[in-house]
Amino acid sequence: MDPVTVMRGRERVLAALEHRETGRVPLDFWAEAGVWKRLLRDLRLPSKRALLERFRIDLRWMDHRYIGPDFSDPSGAYLENMWGERFRVTPEGEQLACGGALDHAARFEELEAHHWPSNDWVDQSHLVEQIQQDADYALLYGYADIWQRAAMVRGLDGMFFDMVERPEWVHFMTGKLTDFYREDWTRAMETTRGRIDIFLLISDLGAQHAPMMSLALFREFVKPRVRQMADLVHSFGKTLMFHSCGSVRLYIEDLIEAGVDILNPIQPLCKGMSPAGLKQDFGARLCFHGGMDIQSVLPHGSPNEVRSATRDLIETMRPGGGFIFCPSHTLLPDIPTENIAAMYDEAGRQGG
Repeated sequence: MDPVTVMRGRERVLAALEHRETGRVPLDFWAEAGVWKRLLRDLRLPSKRALLERFRIDLRWMDHRYIGPDFSDPSGAYLENMWGERFRVTPEGEQLACGGALDHAARFEELEAHHWPSNDWVDQSHLVEQIQQDADYALLYGYADIWQRAAMVRGLDGMFFDMVERPEWVHFMTGKLTDFYREDWTRAMETTRGRIDIFLLISDLGAQHAPMMSLALFREFVKPRVRQMADLVHSFGKTLMFHSCGSVRLYIEDLIEAGVDILNPIQPLCKGMSPAGLKQDFGARLCFHGGMDIQSVLPHGSPNEVRSATRDLIETMRPGGGFIFCPSHTLLPDIPTENIAAMYDEAGRQGG
């Protein structure tokens, strides 16, 4: 038997990151909480771990746990996380964003007085057990954010206004996030004794048809923070994944220059985000993660159409390595169980 076909999950992922082809491409799985629950029921599986094994997923996600103070409204009007993002809970249990603690800030002193979190508000001790359970898989750590989370706390309109009129406000807020997550990642590496393979950095910068900001604004407010995070990850000898939904082709050259190793999620129906075009232009210097369309094919196609699209994507992205198969966003409730199963069954067959 070809030894490539019996690779373990971690070996398969690391080979892809080194731009080496594997018997089948590595597979990852991202889904909303309700989709996890439905899949466990429909597929009659006892646990999330069993579901990941059923779909032959090669990565496992891990993160800190919050143990800090509660900032939610005592009357129950909203929940508030450690950053100051606010949510209301629907009768169905979904959390919907409803503003941020700094929405109406009018003075810089209000930013300084905000409850910016301490790294002691999170716990990572459980990671030791997880790395033992998931020894055969690539480990992806974190949900760090150096721009979008600040925009959620400040309010998106306020954030864009500040970028033009009060740039020092944006530098202050993004600096708070960057400092927190650099320390968080450092502690995670110490706790796991260097076992983490990939660190995840998130900031949504694209809409369906265009980026959300000019290249000049990206270079002033986002790129330097990405570089700080990338420099830290590379000092560990590890890999940085950057997530942004939407049309972000404008920024890709700069993201590579800043040190990004993997780009996620590759939404193929967004302007400039054709997987084939991205592979051709950037595939030698960047690994891609995602690419399976969740806007049209997965929610509206038949299982056979999903299988065909899965094969096409893998045939496009597999050559030369540098690809991890995954949906182009977290799987949403409008995607039928049979289509999710068809996608992963077909992806698991390709090349292995």
